[in-house]
Amino acid sequence: MTLGAFFRGEGIELFAALLPSALTLRMPRLLDGFENPRSVVFAAIPYCTKDRAGANLARFARVRDYHAYAKDLGERAIACLCVRYPDLTARAFADHSPFDEVLGAAAAGIGILGDNRLLITEKYSSYVFLFSLVTDLPVEVIAAEGIPVGDGEIKTCHHCGACRLACPGSCIGADRVTCASAISQKKGTLAPEEIEILKKSTAAWGCDACAEACPYTKAAREKGTVYTPIPYFGEHVLGGVTAADIERMTDEEYRSYAFGWRKKDVLIRNLTLWEGRE
Repeated sequence: MTLGAFFRGEGIELFAALLPSALTLRMPRLLDGFENPRSVVFAAIPYCTKDRAGANLARFARVRDYHAYAKDLGERAIACLCVRYPDLTARAFADHSPFDEVLGAAAAGIGILGDNRLLITEKYSSYVFLFSLVTDLPVEVIAAEGIPVGDGEIKTCHHCGACRLACPGSCIGADRVTCASAISQKKGTLAPEEIEILKKSTAAWGCDACAEACPYTKAAREKGTVYTPIPYFGEHVLGGVTAADIERMTDEEYRSYAFGWRKKDVLIRNLTLWEGRE
């Protein structure tokens, strides 16, 4: 099975490769000991599920943690390649990546760059997680594995301004410090202005305001393509949760969602504030 066939078998159809030299290196330490990276494969993993009644978490937080899925995906993708290239050196990443994933995926041609700094795809809009696989295989070999090779050109959205108008923290094109999603993940006591932004958000954890306002999201929803075909993300989807629900979760269950990297008291704080909004 080629790597391209492997991805398609997973329900992942948006993937492409680039030379490492065409990418923005953010955290070189993640490549320590990797002597000769020669190709980077990016994949967009759709995660959006159909709405649940009273849902009060951003869509990425309603589904099981994508980090766990990406870790397993990376291990199996590397095993797929190792069948043909037993001396392969490769590392998989998601979220915590040596390269700027959004710019890299856009440069690879998987989607376009939105004003909200998210990758926007025609089929799933920006409701995708980004995955990258760094290998020491030449791009010619990766191409033979059924992976398109991008030209490095980054295309952008139409700058309609919908995301800018919808953003609770007015942070589109500005410092992310006022992003509602970033605020929702902060520890400790929030400043009064942060509380007000959180209360205006679409969720008590994360925020989908810019994505929901985007014409690409509206078009994908009208076409019915926005929803993920990957079974993992359709299991144990959360709807409306309360502070009491979070308290009752076992530690294992709590850590199985993307908010599980923070202690429960952060999400409980958010839910208490968000539920008390006017």
